[in-house]
Parts: sequence; structure tokens; C-alpha cells
Amino acid sequence: MNLLRNLRKKSDSLTTFNDISKKKVVPKASSKILQFYSANRNIGNYTPVLGIQEMLGAKLDTWNIHRTPIDWDFVHKNYESVIVGGAGLLHRVFEDFWIDLEKNCRLPIVIWGIGVCLPAHEVMGGVSKKVVREVFSRAILANVRDELTRDHYDLDSSTSITICPTIAYISRAYEVKISQVNRGAGELKKILHSHHINLEPGDLTPRIKELVQNNGWLYTFTDNVESEENLLDFILQKYPRNDAVVTTRLHGAIIAYSFRRPYFALSFDPKIDAFVKLYGGGTLASSMEELQEHMESFSAPEVSNYEVELAKVHKFGELARQTLCDR
Repeated sequence: MNLLRNLRKKSDSLTTFNDISKKKVVPKASSKILQFYSANRNIGNYTPVLGIQEMLGAKLDTWNIHRTPIDWDFVHKNYESVIVGGAGLLHRVFEDFWIDLEKNCRLPIVIWGIGVCLPAHEVMGGVSKKVVREVFSRAILANVRDELTRDHYDLDSSTSITICPTIAYISRAYEVKISQVNRGAGELKKILHSHHINLEPGDLTPRIKELVQNNGWLYTFTDNVESEENLLDFILQKYPRNDAVVTTRLHGAIIAYSFRRPYFALSFDPKIDAFVKLYGGGTLASSMEELQEHMESFSAPEVSNYEVELAKVHKFGELARQTLCDR
């Protein structure tokens, strides 16, 4: 648990990793493994990193994949292997990174906990299939977060599928209890709205709030984006303090699941549909009308397969630890 405390940010500061790509002077490597990640302050980019490093029992140097080209001379000189993970690192915005990785990386590669993003408002979704398949074919271990990613890229059966590594971090860093909410009781319940600024239409946000309140729930809000005023721990603590979650974010559903909170997922990207289909624990709505129906009956199911999915994540984590750290 000492490592976990070290990995978790201080309560009075923003989440930070030893990000080599941000160094203004010649950096010094402090680990033998380099982890590529997204440094966008959506906490869904950070909780998988924390989960991966906690499972490995190591604090890894990182490289923000928004920063290309990568200094491969430095990487090859200082590291024994690289990890790509986790979060939606197969979004089209990361195309340059994957091309650079495929062309220039000579180290063993582990792909861990990543997924494709195919937003409804984007014509071209996902990194080039040719480039992704080439990198996956060279990876010594490969793990994605859903069947959508596997099928979109026609990945072979050796590709592992488990829930996001976020669950490993939350299960160790927080006390996780099953929600005891009973919609039929007289007590007013609390629901957290996990909002996605890019996917959720602006006019929908106040409508969701109104719907929640009209159904007799207390409404709370998060955009899952870390700031000086809303640090990672502060945001995460909102989930168990609410009885349920309504989300337009994938990581709203992932974090709700990890805290064993029922959730209502309003989808604007098939990655959310894929999550609900594969892991359950929530109810999918394709429209506000469907969301209204689900909330009226509070039909979001209990996260009943939590222990099974958590065990699968740790099983891959142990395989990765043996492969990378016991070399």
C-alpha cells in the first residue's frame, strides 16, 4: 500500500506523473519501463495509468502521446520496454503517435487497457487500422477494454479483453460498497450527472438536470475534468457519495461500475454501448425518452459481476508484471 499512496496525488495538488516529454532539460530516466499516456485532464486518462502502475508495483516514467515526434534515441537508450495504456488512445487524434510508434519503436511493446473512440459527430473515427494492426502484431502482450475495439481492428484471439484498469486503482484506493438505494423508499436519493462537454449537446445538460429533479432525485454534477478546484480525489469521491450516476462519458460508467454504483448511460459513442453490453451494471438509453423511462422505474441493475471482472483485470496485470518486471 506504500506504493499506492505514492502513486496517488497529494490532496492539495494536481495529478502528476514523471512525464519525460515535458522536461525542458535533458531528462533522467527513473524506471526501466516507459508508459505512453494522454495528459488531457479528463480523469479517465489518469485512473487507468494509476491502475496499471499499482498492479505492476512500480512507479513508471511516462510520455504524453500528444507530444510527437518521440525522442526515440533517449527511449531506446534508457528503457527496456514500453507500455501503451490505458484509456481511449485509439481516438483519431492520436494517429501521429501510432505512426511514430510503428515506424520507430524497437523495444518490446505492451498494449494495455486501451480502446477506440467513434463519436457520432465525427466522420472519421479511430486510428488507421493498418497501423494499429501492425503494432498489435508486434506487441508481446495486448489488452483492450471492449469487443468494439477488437472487432473494429479485426484483432486476433490472442488479444485480451478486460474492463478498464481504473477498477484496479479504485478497488485499492477506496472503500467500495454496494449501493443500497431503494427507489421505493421515501428518502430522497442523489444522482451524479457525469457530463461530457464534447459529446453531450449543450441544450441536453439542463434537460438532464430537470429530468433528474422531476423524478424526485437530488442532482449533483461533474465533468470528470481535473482542475485546481476539482482534484482527482475530489471528483472520484462524488461517485460513492451518490446513489446512482447518469452519464454521457464512458469513464462515468467505468467509475460508477468500479464503485458498484448503478448508472444510466446516455450514448453518443458506441464505446458506451459496448461497455454496457459487455460488463452490465447499468442501463443504456439512446434518447431522453428512454432515459425518462429507465429513471421512472429505476431499472439500473446491481453491479453483480464486479468481483469476476476485477479478477480478470488483476490476472492480466500479473501476467504483465511477470513479463515486464521479472525479465
